Amino acid sequence: MAWTYQLSADEVSGIGKALDPRKGAFYEDGILTVVDAAENAVVEAALPGIGAAALLAAKDATKAEVDAAAESVRLSYITAGAGQALTYSQKATEAVAYLGAANPVAADYPLLNAEVGITGPTIAEVAAIVKAAFDQWQIIGAQIEAARLGAKKAIAAAATAAEAQAVLDGIVWP
Repeated sequence: MAWTYQLSADEVSGIGKALDPRKGAFYEDGILTVVDAAENAVVEAALPGIGAAALLAAKDATKAEVDAAAESVRLSYITAGAGQALTYSQKATEAVAYLGAANPVAADYPLLNAEVGITGPTIAEVAAIVKAAFDQWQIIGAQIEAARLGAKKAIAAAATAAEAQAVLDGIVWP
């Protein structure tokens, strides 16, 4: 893990004597990069308030990693793309409506009708297959969302960047 701080040369010179470049503290173009936890503690002790700001930044970055990981897991179950997501949603809506209708008319379910002969031999079979897939997705999607939101809540409560990272590293995705 690395910590980065945007600092003036004066701020860095005030703590520079306490930092050990051999342990991974580098200042270039207004950015102090620290890769050693002990060295980072020196920075945070020398500049009150910077540790809190760095922790918030680390938490935000870690939460973004959680969201990216959740999306990656989702994509192992579904096809990417906003248009594809809308298509899935509409197909699920059509399937539920078709299966609940007393006398469904195929023309009223264009996405299901488009799959006749591909996904199933009849629109009724297509509707059943789409509904079953949607039911499975609801279970998996809920598990992913619970893991994602639970991790983000735990990251928000973390006292250190290392604790936040440990939450991310400990997520068990479905």
